[in-house]
Formats: sequence, C-alpha cells, structure tokens
Amino acid sequence: MSDKIIIVDFEDSFTYNIANVLFPHEKNCRVISHKEFFKIYLADLLASENKIAIIFGPGPGHPDEYKIYFEAVKKIIQSKNIFCMGICLGHQIMARAEGKEVSPSLSQMHGQSVEIEYYGIKTQVQRYNSLAVFNHGYELDICEYQNGVSYQFHPESVGTHQNDIFFARLLNFIKSQ
Repeated sequence: MSDKIIIVDFEDSFTYNIANVLFPHEKNCRVISHKEFFKIYLADLLASENKIAIIFGPGPGHPDEYKIYFEAVKKIIQSKNIFCMGICLGHQIMARAEGKEVSPSLSQMHGQSVEIEYYGIKTQVQRYNSLAVFNHGYELDICEYQNGVSYQFHPESVGTHQNDIFFARLLNFIKSQ
C-alpha cells in the first residue's frame, strides 16, 4: 500500500474536508469507509514497516456504536509505525478504546468557534459536538498520545484558524521516513 495518510470515514460530510486540507501537503492520501478499513486494510498496516498516518474522522452517533473496533484502535494507537489522529467522533473512539468516559458535553455546540491555546498559540477552533471525552470530571478537547493526537473540535473546518498547526505532527511523522 503506497498511501501515507488514510482517513477513515465514519459517514460524515466533513471527512473530505480533512483530505482537502492534507492533499496540498501529501498527495498519497486516501479516504476509506470504516467498514472497509477494519475488514480489509488493518492487518496489513499493523504488519508494515512503513510509516503511515491514520485519521479516524468525524461521524454521527456515540462511539460505543463502534465498540467492535476498540481493540483494533488500541493496537493502532500503540504501533510505532502509525501516527493516529482522531477528530470529533474519532477522538471519542480513541478515548473509549483507552478506557476513557464519553458522555454528553457540558457545553454542546454546533458550528461555533471557541478560542483555545495549542502549543502556546492562541487560535479559534470550530466545534460541532454533543458528546465529550471526560477525565476526572473535566472535558478533554485534546488527547495526546506517543504517536498521535485527537481533537474534539474540527481542525479541518473553515471556522478553525491556523489549521496547519493541528496537522503538523502528523505531517512531520510521515515525512520522517
């Protein structure tokens, strides 16, 4: 497989916005449905020595509707050759695979901008969420992993400023081959 970035589509219209943000930086980028990804590609990716990035995209529903994928997601998160990113539902799926709580958000928002600070940079991000990842009673908009990151907000949205900063670690990882 020659793809460097695979975006796992959970049947959400924002998925192709992610591809549009990444394509100018990396042409070997492909969108694959979640059903196809977990059925066909996963074993080959885990066995590969090549560095690859997998993005679990946004989508409808609760992450527990996708719990059949949790063990596989856990293996992906732990792989040294895979950079794993989650966006919105993808963020929640990664968190649930790691045993974190996902419940209704204390600040549900749909299409609203909020200011955050990311690596010392203050910027606006666009939120579309009813659910949130919780850790000890606090909502986590960002979860960091050894080879990955996940976001409750949408870094690919036109309402997110400076969206390249949210994809920088992913792009640096795949270019470090």
